[in-house]
Amino acid sequence: MKKVLVIDDSALMRRVISDIINQDENLTVGGTANNGITALESLKSGERYDILLIDIKMPKMDGITLLREMNAAHIRIPSIIVSSIASETGEETIEALELGALDFIKKPISSIGEHFNEFREDLLQKVYIAAGIDVTRSSIHPKEEPVKKPVSATPFPRRSHTAKKGSKLVVIASSTGGPKALQSVVPFFPADFPYPIVIVQHMPAGFTKSLAQRLDEMSPIRVKEAEDGEELKAGNVYIAMGGKQCELVCKPGGAYVFSENDKPPRGGLRPCADIFFESLVDASFEEIICGVLTGMGADGCSGISLIRNTFNVKCVAQNEDTCVVYGMPRSVVEAGVADKVVPLDGVTAMLIKEAGV
Repeated sequence: MKKVLVIDDSALMRRVISDIINQDENLTVGGTANNGITALESLKSGERYDILLIDIKMPKMDGITLLREMNAAHIRIPSIIVSSIASETGEETIEALELGALDFIKKPISSIGEHFNEFREDLLQKVYIAAGIDVTRSSIHPKEEPVKKPVSATPFPRRSHTAKKGSKLVVIASSTGGPKALQSVVPFFPADFPYPIVIVQHMPAGFTKSLAQRLDEMSPIRVKEAEDGEELKAGNVYIAMGGKQCELVCKPGGAYVFSENDKPPRGGLRPCADIFFESLVDASFEEIICGVLTGMGADGCSGISLIRNTFNVKCVAQNEDTCVVYGMPRSVVEAGVADKVVPLDGVTAMLIKEAGV
């Protein structure tokens, strides 16, 4: 039985979250706190918890300060941010992930109905991941697709297409643990990297812009959130917009532009890496270099397998030891589509090498 500490200034949210946790046979609420000071006192007193659920906006001590204080006191407990989806918390949520929070989840619009059921499923899934519990042991329904069985790397004959010589594209897919992992990848691309880079990170609307801004501050290469209708240009890193499906569309004249659209989620995911890869099937790139980072499920695996039938594709997967969740990388390894498996701090160098730079 894993013990959870619920930290939120709202008595209603503490009750709602506590009820969800206590109804699960593998979890129990070991305590609650209405601000960071109370939570920190509990942690320093010797109380033992397996998971922390932390609100950001709280009086006396907010969630960001609590994480900083925990780091200063060398308190290492898996933490998940539970915050509103308001745009003003986007930067703070990204900062919380930088400070060590494993993941985040938006608060429900109400305590009943479809939105609440989605919140319950997401919360339990993320708590299970943080606690190292097999999700299949619970009654929740994972939002991401389960890991697929290995498939042939080239199940169909290669398609013929007209490739533009020298044109290459780098695509990186990531999920749980991805925002922090990307800080060990993106800043190490040089400013003069000659090809465009697209990152499909599973995130809801309102957060990818803050993620892009933060990565841009840290990186010599330009990083931005992809915009609908924006032209793909070499030497830029584009973060697929949260809460939208991201695709590339070829315009007359050969230019590629982003389509950030409202196509339905796949496996609960929007953006979905498989959908992005599928949009590349008839593209004219000579080579596509793929990176698959930490994340639950198998998003990206079928899409990479598909484009291998058309393009020269190279795939770099993050290794198990450095993943928060070894799901997405494992799926491409087991499917036989991963050419290289490297630690997180070696991903950028390997992507650059595979791109021939």
